[in-house]
Parts: sequence; structure tokens; C-alpha cells
Amino acid sequence: MIQGFKMAFFLWHGLDLQGSRISGAFQFPNRIEARRKLLSRGIFHIHLHKIPHYQLKSPVPLKELVTILLQLERLQKSGFPLNQSLQLIISETKNHRLAYAVCKIRQDLEKGLSLSQAWLAQPGLPEMVGLLIGVFESSGRITEGLRHLLKFFEGELQLRNEQIKLIYYPIVIGMLFLLLGSGLLIFVIPMYKSLYHRLGPELFWLTRLLVKLSDSVLNKPLLWSTSLLLTGAAIVLLFRNFGWEKIRSWIPGFGGLDSLSRMLLYSRSMELQLKSGVLLNDALFQAEKLFSGSQQNKLKRVRKEIASGVSISEAFNNCSGFPDSALKHLSLVQSVEDLRIGFERNVKFFEESLAHNMSKLNAMLEPLLMIFLAILVLAFLLALYMPLFQLGEWV
Repeated sequence: MIQGFKMAFFLWHGLDLQGSRISGAFQFPNRIEARRKLLSRGIFHIHLHKIPHYQLKSPVPLKELVTILLQLERLQKSGFPLNQSLQLIISETKNHRLAYAVCKIRQDLEKGLSLSQAWLAQPGLPEMVGLLIGVFESSGRITEGLRHLLKFFEGELQLRNEQIKLIYYPIVIGMLFLLLGSGLLIFVIPMYKSLYHRLGPELFWLTRLLVKLSDSVLNKPLLWSTSLLLTGAAIVLLFRNFGWEKIRSWIPGFGGLDSLSRMLLYSRSMELQLKSGVLLNDALFQAEKLFSGSQQNKLKRVRKEIASGVSISEAFNNCSGFPDSALKHLSLVQSVEDLRIGFERNVKFFEESLAHNMSKLNAMLEPLLMIFLAILVLAFLLALYMPLFQLGEWV
């Protein structure tokens, strides 16, 4: 490795001397040095992709993780060698950062590491996956393990998509209102401005407000464009710093859904890990990462109390923050097997609670948005037609 330079991370694709397509991942100071190294190894038709350092530590998007697990599970089920399976996945993966991680896993396998060790060495990949793969590797059930992991993350993706769908409707309504409002201010109001001026101070207050807003938009387009761009940048920054899940929990009505979703995923995670043979302390440690803030701290206390000798049921009752209905399923736990069964029952409980709450929220959102839209339309109509009625009284 070249010393004295800050190394960049590269994913590369190319053809070897036999014409076979191969890929790899390495660190070099720049593209020129990287290409020179590959050419010296007899690799041609090279495509280099530089991976920013910050992307390597950022979590892999859930949808792409599910795709990778699905491909790996199917290829292993079909009998493909693991190394060849990973090469096929790399060639099909459009996300260069994820392809880089899979490439590093394949290279670590060639060095003699196990799949779980190679997976855990990649910072952006879920640690729970590597832990469970290690358990399944030791028992020779890697394909079965991948199927269980795929089912878990598909469930998490489905939960996320269902909650996103609930917000699509308000977003569409908001965008429609913004588009119609902009058209009204830029095109419609100026057409009737001379007519509105005839009324002077007697002009309807809502119309007067829209006329002033229209004048501001037309006379100061740079100011409004800059404000719009800054607002967009602030939204992007907000999503990048806090993430979709955190922002979603701030929306009234969605905070409870987010909490239920995480409790469901926690129960699924514990059920899967305990069924797979993961040690209780390790399972608790991995599952608590599904939460953040105060709830994560509560679950940390649960883990510490169990480690100190407190019974499983007592620790969850004291510290977990779970609803009473869910704690009932854990109240008679005497062993790890009992705990697995308790979390299996909790999965069903949280699934039913989440489905009920989502349908309830959806039933409330639609009429509220229709009322909101009707009020806005009424306001626009009054602003446009009240001056005409006032002029009609003069005639």
C-alpha cells in the first residue's frame, strides 16, 4: 500500500486475460494509481467507482438489504458456491456502496474468514445479520438462516412501506394545493388586479391579502426562489440528520404507530434470534438497537438486570416500557424457550394492534384532509368572487 497519501475507496469492474468479468474493492490514493495497478494485474476495460468515506459507515438502505438477502438465499438454495453467488450479486447491484461491501466480504472469504466474520467487518451492514449467520454457519443451516433473515427484513420493509403510504395522501394534497395556489397568485390574481383596485379599502380582506401576496411573488421572484431553495435544503438536511423514522414519529398520530412498529420488530427479532440459538444476552443486545433514546435505555436496563440475576419476567415488567397486554405473555417466563414463545405471542399481539391503529388513522386522515381541502377551495372562491359581488352592488 502506498504510504503518505490519504487513501480513497474504489469499487472496480473489469475483464481478465481470459475475458471473464471480475470485480474487486481496494484503497488507493487516486484513480490513476488504481487504474495502473489493475492494468499491471492484467485487468482491462476497467470501470472505477469512488466510494465516499462517509457512505461506508452509513446504514445500508433496507430495501437494498432485502434484495441482497433475497439473491443470496436463492443462489445458495440453488447450490451455487458462495464465492460465485457473491460475484453474481456484485454484478447485479446498482448501489456502488453496497457492491463495495459485498466485494469486501467476498475478498475476506478468499482470505479464509467465515461469512459471518466477513459480514461483521463491514460497518454499514446490520450486526444482527452477521451474528445470526454465524449461528447458522456453525450448525450447517446457512440457507435456512438466510430464509429466516429474509422473512424478518421483508416484514420490516412491509411495515415501513405501509406507514409511508399513509403519508402519501397528505403529501399529494399539499403539493396540489401548492401548485394551485401558485397558479392563482401568478396568473389569476394579476388578471383582476385593476378590477380589485376600484373597490379600494372596501375590498374583501381575503382578496386584499392575496393581492399583496401576489405582488410580492411577482415583484420579488429572487427572494421567493431563494426561500424555496433554502426550505428544500433545510428539509433535505433534516432528513439526512434525523432520518425518516425520527421525523415520522414527530407527526401527530404517527408517533404511536412508530412505537408499536418497533415493539413488533423487537419481538420478531427476539423470536428469531432465540429460535436460532443466539445467547440471550447477545439477542437482547442486538434487539435493543431497534430503538433509540429513552426506550433503548429501558431495554438496556432489562438486559443488565437479567445479567445480574433478576428473573426474565421481572426484568421486563420492571423496565421494558412495553404495554401490559404484551407483558402478560412474558409474565410466566421461566426459561429461554418460554421467552421465545412469549415473544412469538407478542408478535401476533403487535401485528393486530398495528393493523387496527393504522386502519383507524387512515379512516381519520381522509375526512380531515377532505375538510381541509374544502376550506381552502372555499377561501379561494370567496377571495375571487366576493369583489365581483361587491361591484354588482354598486351597479
